[in-house]
Amino acid sequence: MRTTQVCLLLFVSLLVPLGAHAQDAESILAKARELQLARWDGVDNYSIEQTVAGSTVTMDYVRVDETSFRLAPRSGVAGMSAKSDDGSIVNFDEMQEIARTAQYLGTESIGGRPGYHLKADDVDYVQESDGQSISFDTFEVWLDTSEYVPLKMVIHGTASSAEGTREIVMEKVDTDYRKVPGSNLYEAYHQVMTMSGVLDPEQQKQLQEAQVQMAEFEKQLASMPEGQRQMMENMMRPKIEMMKKMASGGGMELIIEIQDIKVNSLAN
Repeated sequence: MRTTQVCLLLFVSLLVPLGAHAQDAESILAKARELQLARWDGVDNYSIEQTVAGSTVTMDYVRVDETSFRLAPRSGVAGMSAKSDDGSIVNFDEMQEIARTAQYLGTESIGGRPGYHLKADDVDYVQESDGQSISFDTFEVWLDTSEYVPLKMVIHGTASSAEGTREIVMEKVDTDYRKVPGSNLYEAYHQVMTMSGVLDPEQQKQLQEAQVQMAEFEKQLASMPEGQRQMMENMMRPKIEMMKKMASGGGMELIIEIQDIKVNSLAN
């Protein structure tokens, strides 16, 4: 599902602090940028081992320049082009232009931590992919008042294609922040992402067909010996529940648990 991947990459790239014209917001974001760049100091690459929907995967990121990192293929980072657009996930300078209208709305507690609430309206950022246009127009972010890391992000937009238009809403909440050993990185080890509207009608149809297959699989599970059934349920239950929710129109929820972060461990 290429469209979902594009939305996810854009969503992750917008988790970094954004720039603005409003003086209060500008001061907050400037401080957040300063601290994040300091945390990246000395980091050429890092790997994140994370569990999502019962599966554990490792993602590698390599530095492109002072303000951006890029997703690297697991086969290694040799030969990567810094000018390629594929895989770019973090870039402060590009995001400043996107959030040029951000305003400071006060403080609010997120997960027990006070956060500066900033909002940018009428952003008008457009992403073209797979025959459809995705326009993101409103961004909200809550930044921790002491560490200036993102506690929550909400993005609203509209997807347009030949089949019509649909609203897209994406939200991410970051908790359990920890300092990464051997570095100045300060990362959220528990992340919850919720998304609605990211699937077009054809993808929704495919998902509903997959749900029928999942229902048949659940019948097979019931007939398995207890030990085998328990093992298969532990492996598949998170994916089954996620697909059920998506197929019913309830959107997608991803719970990401960070298992380990390694800094400067990739071969050059």
